[in-house]
Amino acid sequence: MLDNASCTIYHRIRNDAGHDTWQKVYVPKCWWFCDTKSSVTDNGTKTGDILYVRIFDMSVPVSKDDVIVKGYCPVDMTTLKDLSRYRYFKITSANHNDFGGNPHIKVVAV
Repeated sequence: MLDNASCTIYHRIRNDAGHDTWQKVYVPKCWWFCDTKSSVTDNGTKTGDILYVRIFDMSVPVSKDDVIVKGYCPVDMTTLKDLSRYRYFKITSANHNDFGGNPHIKVVAV
């Protein structure tokens, strides 16, 4: 189990009225890698960061459209504007790899 960081996940919970609430979960050990991708288009160069995180605690609630911040984030978020002072990523996929000798959750975010 290789870890190099900690992170805070804001797990989105949608209620019956369609409003979001956010459950904050601190993950003390994870593997964090941010990759910068770029491509050349007719309008110039486009760049963006893609985040890959492996979480070794399989009980952490995480899914698509959640938000992740590197390290401990003290904010109790009600909207994304609450995180404007922090670099955050929106989770695009969360795969629960619970097989083999190293079970983990693989998170991809942009």
